[in-house]
Amino acid sequence: MAEKAMNIFQRMSAATAEISRVAKNLEVGFGKSSYKAVGEADVLAAVKPVEEKYGIYSYPVSREIMESGVLENVSEYNGQTTTKKQFQMRVSTVYRFVNVDKPEEYIDITTYGDGVDSQDKAPGKAMTYADKYALLKAYKIMTGDDPDQNMSGELKGYNKKPATKSVIESEVISDKEKEYLKSMCEKAGVSPEDFFHGKLDSFKVKHYTDAVTALQGMIESKGK
Repeated sequence: MAEKAMNIFQRMSAATAEISRVAKNLEVGFGKSSYKAVGEADVLAAVKPVEEKYGIYSYPVSREIMESGVLENVSEYNGQTTTKKQFQMRVSTVYRFVNVDKPEEYIDITTYGDGVDSQDKAPGKAMTYADKYALLKAYKIMTGDDPDQNMSGELKGYNKKPATKSVIESEVISDKEKEYLKSMCEKAGVSPEDFFHGKLDSFKVKHYTDAVTALQGMIESKGK
């Protein structure tokens, strides 16, 4: 069967049969707490040539912040108490797989990603995780990783801030997030004033991941 005559389900099925496994080449952490993981670059390296071969284009069509909060790790040493805070974000992503010869024909997969970082990379980590697992699950790629085999560790001192609709609608991004967006604008070669139409100081959390995604795309295009 010629590839152009294949519908999106047949194309996805053919791609699934061709992409069998991706090795866990990414080393995460240090010492006894380190573990092997599947890197986004390895997943894309396996998926992109096969998608090109079978005429599939995949991309995140929408994102939504499901939850955000602060993780506090409290430790004591020599009578001194130290508190380390990390920003946490959970993102829901709808990832779309399109038949390039018939763009109105597509499959959507909803996936989720959590990002934790002490500075401003939590949104990027959450998006990367969600995108990576959308590809892994859509093409049924084996990694040797089964989350059900391991018990999750306890998260202590988690100040949970649910991202309910009312919170997302009204909450303004933090000063640190504003500075991060400004730095991304500089890398993308656009002024924050122009990109955000003079409204960066009142920019809402609900639009943060979309802005980061757009600026990342501009930065990547500039580097090509």
